Amino acid sequence: MITTIPPQTQDISMVDALWALIQNQNKSVRKALVKRILDEYEQQLTMAQQQMVKDSLTRAFDELHSGKVHHNARDLFKK
Repeated sequence: MITTIPPQTQDISMVDALWALIQNQNKSVRKALVKRILDEYEQQLTMAQQQMVKDSLTRAFDELHSGKVHHNARDLFKK
């Protein structure tokens, strides 16, 4: 009788996989990777902020053009 063992699959996170690949690299390689990750994070954050501003302005102009806004914007910050 032949028995087979199902293949063992282990889910590993991307961070753990990356760590396994770079842990034996030299310091300059690790520093370059950290710089690249941080640069990409900052770029994604900037793009998200720009999209938020764009959406907000689009919504504000849509409300203005549809006549939903009746107040004077100059009075918004007066006490």
